[in-house]
Amino acid sequence: MSASWGLTTGLLCLYGFLKEMRPSEPFLTDYLTGPHVNLTQDETYYEVYPVWTYSYLSLLIVVFLVTDLLRYKPVIIFEGFGYIITWSLLLWARGVAAMQSMEFFYGIATSTEVAYYTYIYAKVPSQFYKKVTSFTRAATLTGKFMSGILSQLLTLTNLMDYHSLNYVSMGSVCMATCVAVALPPVATSIYFHRLQPDVRDPETASTSDLCPQEQPEGGRKQGKPSLKEVVGYLWSDFRDAYSSTHLLKWSVWWAFATCGNYQIGNYIQPLWLTVKPSEDDGGETSWNGAVEAVQTLLSALAAFSVGFLHVNWDLLGEMTLAVISLLDGLLLCFMGATESIWVAYINYIFFRVSYQVLITVASFQVAKKLRADSYGLVFGINMFFSLLMQTILTVVVVDVLLVPIRIQFVIYGLYFCLLAMGFFALAGHKIGYLGFSGFKSQGFMESTATTAPEPTHPQASPTSPE
Repeated sequence: MSASWGLTTGLLCLYGFLKEMRPSEPFLTDYLTGPHVNLTQDETYYEVYPVWTYSYLSLLIVVFLVTDLLRYKPVIIFEGFGYIITWSLLLWARGVAAMQSMEFFYGIATSTEVAYYTYIYAKVPSQFYKKVTSFTRAATLTGKFMSGILSQLLTLTNLMDYHSLNYVSMGSVCMATCVAVALPPVATSIYFHRLQPDVRDPETASTSDLCPQEQPEGGRKQGKPSLKEVVGYLWSDFRDAYSSTHLLKWSVWWAFATCGNYQIGNYIQPLWLTVKPSEDDGGETSWNGAVEAVQTLLSALAAFSVGFLHVNWDLLGEMTLAVISLLDGLLLCFMGATESIWVAYINYIFFRVSYQVLITVASFQVAKKLRADSYGLVFGINMFFSLLMQTILTVVVVDVLLVPIRIQFVIYGLYFCLLAMGFFALAGHKIGYLGFSGFKSQGFMESTATTAPEPTHPQASPTSPE
């Protein structure tokens, strides 16, 4: 990798690390319901937290298109400012309306993460995609891990309270924004700033493994297609991608499971606060930060280990998704019913790790059926449906029915159990179609034979979901 690509990757990794170094997050519910903000638990659970879901959903598709239109860097900078506004409100604003605004800006910041996950692929030659993906993924996970460790150590030693932790988070996201400003600009994008002639032309495919900055002189020029042409490109990529039953199956699980994962992440702290005895009743120290650090580290190791699993996912995919989804559903039901904070902590860790393993497998299974420059679109569509289902779940369970937090987790557990039943049905259909002998003859381990990769385009942008 040349020095220029190394510098760009280094800056993006530093940005990813700093933007995830937010040690106040593991204790957000304690902070909002504590003396500094003084919201009631009902105000926090039913009026403040749902705003993030609605904000994220309403902005996701728009942000995806704006990211392509503005060519990544401005949206990354905007993400940094979104976090700055979020923590400014946490530090200096008070009241339900102010905290709802905080959640709205947090939704803006998280919805713009698509720019972070796609920027690097417009600046780095395709032969380095795997390497820079691992670097940036490692950077964000390291930031989350250090955030959890730091928050636990600072609170456990009484060096900082929950309010003071917000200053550390504010400083970190401010530094991240400064790093974003230093990122080099991008000349092209997938849809609004394409290279001409159209790279789908097989006669020009020989240079498709070059990034835009490496195009030979006298070669393709940057073009600005009309809105009608952009819509045509989007529809063509959408149709080509989702016509694959293999991709559709994994995308369905991706969307449903990510919906549940986000909902658990949004409401796990309220559950912990409910399960943990209050200090007046001899309650124990909150270990939220340590739990988040442990689950991040184990998730990273588990996701990394997936690359060494040579499983025939075409054969065992449905059964694996069904079994793990069923186990996740049972874990969530136990979390809602338990009186032990440690059971709630441990179940949460197992749930998060299992999700990270399967979403890593799903991402790979989806990606292998796509041209690289379609991955960003599929990622955005899958995320949109995830958030749409999460919005419906939030409206029904939280806003309309006002379900108590313990019963909520039982409902989320049943949600995963129903997801498991659907994939058990698919697995049963496959076994019935092949027969047990035919099923076993397929081989449980993947073939070592390699196939030629599908051609990629210079603006390729595979992304990595959370």
